[in-house]
Amino acid sequence: MTRDLREFDRIVLGEIWTSDEAWRNLVFLCDDLGHRFAGTDRERRAAEFLAERMRAYGLQNVRLEEFPMATWDRGPCHLWVTAPLERELPAIAMPYCPSARLEAEVIDVGEGELPDFERWASEIPGKIVLTDAETNRPGERKSHRTDKFNWAIQRRAVAVLFINQNPGQLHITGSLTGRNPNGTRAVDREALIPGLGLSYETGMLLRRLAERGTLRLRIATENRTYDSRSANVIGEIPGRERPDEIVLVGGHYDGHDIAQGAGDDAAGTVVGLEVGRALAPLAGQLRRTVRIICFGAEELGLLGAYHHAAQGAARGERFRFVLNLDGAGRGTGGQERLVLSGLPELVPYFQSLARQLPYNFTIRDELNAHSDHFPFALHGIPNATLSSRDATAGMLGRGWGHTEADTLDKVTLRSIQLAAALAARLVIRLSEDEAFPGRLRTPEEVRQQLADAGLLERVRATEGNVI
Repeated sequence: MTRDLREFDRIVLGEIWTSDEAWRNLVFLCDDLGHRFAGTDRERRAAEFLAERMRAYGLQNVRLEEFPMATWDRGPCHLWVTAPLERELPAIAMPYCPSARLEAEVIDVGEGELPDFERWASEIPGKIVLTDAETNRPGERKSHRTDKFNWAIQRRAVAVLFINQNPGQLHITGSLTGRNPNGTRAVDREALIPGLGLSYETGMLLRRLAERGTLRLRIATENRTYDSRSANVIGEIPGRERPDEIVLVGGHYDGHDIAQGAGDDAAGTVVGLEVGRALAPLAGQLRRTVRIICFGAEELGLLGAYHHAAQGAARGERFRFVLNLDGAGRGTGGQERLVLSGLPELVPYFQSLARQLPYNFTIRDELNAHSDHFPFALHGIPNATLSSRDATAGMLGRGWGHTEADTLDKVTLRSIQLAAALAARLVIRLSEDEAFPGRLRTPEEVRQQLADAGLLERVRATEGNVI
């Protein structure tokens, strides 16, 4: 470790560990603003707040990078059992759910993995599919909500009900796939069929009722999908020797409308902002430009990340590395994990950094398509997601995430400080290290990465001619 790196570490660690600025920013996002659902006034107010903080911290070229998108308003949602008994049960519509009134028989596909849908394929047409929401345990990789929704549509289901896998009367939410995933207008983004989120307890009741014989449900929901705008919030610490090479770091500041979105991902946003605050005094001293970004509209389809990646490609920008902070800063801290995106050659590099810092964090290599790193992976840019394990480590799927329980009390100042300290020190080294082994992948190599991860056909179906 060079003398300059040690001095840089002292500066950023001193800034991070002697201030509660990050916590006050998190409180404002969660308690004062609330959910920050993409395309709404609350998200816009959050963007303006984040830009104002960047300016106050001395970041340069601060700006809002706006883009068109379709947002969604939640209306009434009713779910009635009509057989084998009659009862209304609690449920919520999921973002981009259309307005609908229908009654149909239920088909339970269990976990809802592809073999489950194939097994029941002949029974699904015209029925309401009942399925588990995400069932992965920490470290496991299983099918995403959107996979299950698309498989149901392909087999001509009339609606899908997702069961939260964690008890506590918590409804699961998450956006649904639109009619035209490549479009930005409301007509493109609204889903073809309804998708509703259920609590674990409601789902288990429905499964017990199904054991008696035919289970029929009636759904009535009123929602609105409409054209709007979102924005990425951007600020920079310009580099000294290679200012045209960019290390991009940040999380998404939007959240779902049923909760504060504290862990997903206000905490990650604040970690990125804290990295910017701590590095701002190093403007003109770091070799490369560090760009802090707060992504908009992640929860509705990674829209801000797709926009920034496309804009960067159009401008010919050179991204050296993208560090996504979705999930960083959650819990009590000290259990950070770095997941690379199909880049096995970088695992030893980050393992070596962990020893040098010295700070023990988990390093894995697994390409997935469900956070803001992915649009950059499609452009061949080296990237990773830094997240923090929280108190939901023993729970299934997202834990508190995408439920009413994703609230400020699940985060601590210490967790924000630990994640910010690690992220800042990684960013410094990604800026300074001339021997960094990462490189831009060719389109052919990206296709192979996607094929190896089982994502190629899905990307071709949703990204048009990108791949």
